[in-house]
Amino acid sequence: MKRISRVTVLGAALAGLLAGLMAGCGAEDDISDYLYRQISVTGNGIATTEPDVARLIVGVDVSMDDPADAVEEAAEKANAVMAAAREAGIPGEDMQTTSYNMWVEEVYDPYTYEYTGEVEYHVIHQIRVDVRDMERTGEVLALLVDAGANSVNSVFFTVDDPTAIYDSAYANAVDDARERAELLATSLGVTLGEATSVSEWGSYYPYADAASSALCNYGGGLGYAEAPPLTPGSFTANASVQVTFSID
Repeated sequence: MKRISRVTVLGAALAGLLAGLMAGCGAEDDISDYLYRQISVTGNGIATTEPDVARLIVGVDVSMDDPADAVEEAAEKANAVMAAAREAGIPGEDMQTTSYNMWVEEVYDPYTYEYTGEVEYHVIHQIRVDVRDMERTGEVLALLVDAGANSVNSVFFTVDDPTAIYDSAYANAVDDARERAELLATSLGVTLGEATSVSEWGSYYPYADAASSALCNYGGGLGYAEAPPLTPGSFTANASVQVTFSID
């Protein structure tokens, strides 16, 4: 029995498809005109809203010459920070450990330029605290620092559920794409047809037009910490789409 290779079958199918397209366009039409009479554009859209949650990343940083003591001290300080957050009205679901690590540092003498042979164990425990009462952001931060947090990794403002704002950004991107395509079609003296394909790309993560702080060794339980002035600014979602339109 004679075998027919898969390549042969695919080649025959492709030839039949091209022949059908040629027949549909008419013998006098060029197949390239049929396939490439199109306009492709990229549309960009943004949408802005007010943030509804302040996200604080605070932590305790402990250094001691005994690892067990360092772990215990860090645990006590972290528990005190979380207790202060609860007393400030932050529920447990709005607190989360974001990182916990311990590392060893060999003590270096800056005067002799030699290592002393001693070691210090560093324990760093960072906690995320979400503040939903935006007006209390600075107050809560000060309370956490006063409770023992001696590092503030970041403070940023975001939207708890960004679905609606991103939907608006993508709708604006599609409108922008159509406006660009219509401008090109008018300039070329052709008529814009229907959209034949669309793809989305770009950033899927929120950006906040607000102050993002990196404050280290701020207070740390050494006395009452004043509430720092923080401004939430605005939350902006960005979206991009690539749309291809036919040319009638």
